[in-house]
Amino acid sequence: MIDKPKKAFHGGAFFGAIGESLRSLERADEVISADVLDAWYDPSPRVISSLAEHLPWLIKTSPPTHGEGLREVIAEQRGIRAESVLLGAGTSSLMFLAFPQLINPGDRVLVFDPSYGEYAHLVENVVGGELVRFELPLASFDPDIESLIESAQKVKMVVVVNPNSPTGRVVARGDMERAVKSCPETIFWVDETYIDFVAHQSMEKLVAECDNLIISKSMSKFYGLSGLRVGYLVTSTNRVSEWERLSPPWSVGLLGQLGAIEALLDGEYYKAQVTETMQLRGELVSGLVQLGVEPVPSVTNYVFGSLPEGGVADLVAGLAARDVFIRDANNLSPRFGDEWLRIAVKDGPSQTRLLGAMKELLA
Repeated sequence: MIDKPKKAFHGGAFFGAIGESLRSLERADEVISADVLDAWYDPSPRVISSLAEHLPWLIKTSPPTHGEGLREVIAEQRGIRAESVLLGAGTSSLMFLAFPQLINPGDRVLVFDPSYGEYAHLVENVVGGELVRFELPLASFDPDIESLIESAQKVKMVVVVNPNSPTGRVVARGDMERAVKSCPETIFWVDETYIDFVAHQSMEKLVAECDNLIISKSMSKFYGLSGLRVGYLVTSTNRVSEWERLSPPWSVGLLGQLGAIEALLDGEYYKAQVTETMQLRGELVSGLVQLGVEPVPSVTNYVFGSLPEGGVADLVAGLAARDVFIRDANNLSPRFGDEWLRIAVKDGPSQTRLLGAMKELLA
């Protein structure tokens, strides 16, 4: 067995039930993977059809070196310049490329607490920066913007996952814009992985006005393309030009480039998935409340909440024994004990099974 490297902890424990050798994928239908935030729905039919039609050629052919066609489609669909787009094999690869260019050892970097764990790992263990935790109030998990602006003026960079992971809360575009423009000497890295569930809150177009703004965008969660690894950054053309020099060629494979293009061109399909996700999320929240979970209002495809009496670790273990996986979220903040969990929205039958298993364990 290969020893796993010391990195930020992520979900994905469900692969232990399926088999990490990937030789028993038929097990995937028996396992509920609510510990990761992949889409519960399939990619657009346009994606599936186009990839299936050309699959042998797509697998054996080298892709456009810098994804020029995909960058053009992103620019057209988002109303931005193609020259301000930098592609990568998922946003994680772009984070590891960009952070060493933005931060020097000892630089202070503000990160929301709680937040996506990879950022704290990057700041402290990869770049050697000083992590400044901006603690979100436990009552609402909504930041006070004036306090954020005051704190942002004292650091080199601010990292905001918006909507937040794990909480599912969103900071309004107007508030984020005010913070960015109030601190022109501070770099703002805004991770919009889940923004398409509330697309009107995106700040992509603001990059043209604010040289201190970098937007990180994923094609994984909303578009259902997690396995294809497609992400991009939107920032100043000067930054993109410099970072292209440091980026490897062919960073996004041909399957990923074509899949992303077809997904971006099928907006109506994904709008329908947002509507259904909201309905399923409401059903999940109602079921959790009946079990004594106190959920935080979410705008995303996941629900974050607490068990007031604790016991999340035991609950997660008991569910895993039933091939049901949820996320123990307590390692996402030093303030948490054993009470916080996060559950991805799933299809109706899967949520019924998940809630039934939780009821057995919490009885």
